[in-house]
Amino acid sequence: MALGFPLQAVQEPLVPCHQVFVNFRGAELRHNFISHLEPALKTVGINVFVDNNEKRGEDLTALFRRIEESKIALVVFSRRYMESIWCLNELVKIKERADEKKLLVIPIFFKVKPTELKGLLDEACESHGILHKAHILNKWKVALECIKSKTGFPLKDKRY
Repeated sequence: MALGFPLQAVQEPLVPCHQVFVNFRGAELRHNFISHLEPALKTVGINVFVDNNEKRGEDLTALFRRIEESKIALVVFSRRYMESIWCLNELVKIKERADEKKLLVIPIFFKVKPTELKGLLDEACESHGILHKAHILNKWKVALECIKSKTGFPLKDKRY
């Protein structure tokens, strides 16, 4: 019996451009932990996005698009993570996508405990004179609290 339409018209859902978005403090982790994580994921066939090619000084629109294209976000918290406004703004976007059930978030705690993160955010804002509107600081704090409370992976001084 004929279906009345060509079978080619039925398409599978599009695979996201990036399966995994990695959010991390570049200056601290790009040339050590991330330089091992990225190729390990690619070796097992996972399409991963690491912002190696993004232009410094650009707005976050391109990175937000990469987050939206992803199904999973790895948030790699570290001692210097909170110093990066980019990281914190990406974290807010990641939380928004997670709240919409469009992104699975897995935190990784690289040589830092989840309980230390709020204090590190407060220190970074104070010591660097980062004065932002209260609603932006609140978004960062809410996103941090939400993401750090998810089940994650603590990485200490042991080999990765």
